[in-house]
Amino acid sequence: MALFTPTQITLLSGIIVRVDLMAEFQFKSETMYAWNGNTELVVGGRTWLPCYGAATVDGLSMSGGSTSETVTITLNGLPSQPNDFLRVALEETPDVVQQMIIIYVQLFDESWVPVGTPTAVFWGFMQPPRVSRSPMQYEQGGEQSITLVAENAFFNRSRPPYGRFTDRDQQTRHPGDLAFQFVPSLLNKRIVYPDN
Repeated sequence: MALFTPTQITLLSGIIVRVDLMAEFQFKSETMYAWNGNTELVVGGRTWLPCYGAATVDGLSMSGGSTSETVTITLNGLPSQPNDFLRVALEETPDVVQQMIIIYVQLFDESWVPVGTPTAVFWGFMQPPRVSRSPMQYEQGGEQSITLVAENAFFNRSRPPYGRFTDRDQQTRHPGDLAFQFVPSLLNKRIVYPDN
């Protein structure tokens, strides 16, 4: 299965390429879909709610390694907050923390009609949201924004998880199991096979 269809490849080969980022927020209570456009968008059987250009995504990269990377999603105050994203993220912080987020790229034709289905370019786990407010500027009020940092699948690598093939880890998961009791004694042990 190809990553892009022939129609998408033709559009990507053009002088002007129209794309937008879309995000799938898999909160504990519900899954929400958002994109940075001005209207609701139905693509891939899902309705993507508009962010009216108020969202930014920083930190997307094409890394082939296994290092922890973060993506920062910032959403500035929305007019009447139509997709209720700020409320869900702030009132239900436990509903957000360590939940999956998937960032997609969507290709559009010259009339801004979606072509094909969104292509996932990042997935990770959301961290606690942060809210900030810019200072007032003369007659204009301050702007409130919410920032979500998402870390990819390797964010927990520096923490020692259970499952390191040690007796202590095995006892934590399955008390009384002796499967890994002798693992340290096997280090640098010479085993001759077949035993003649």
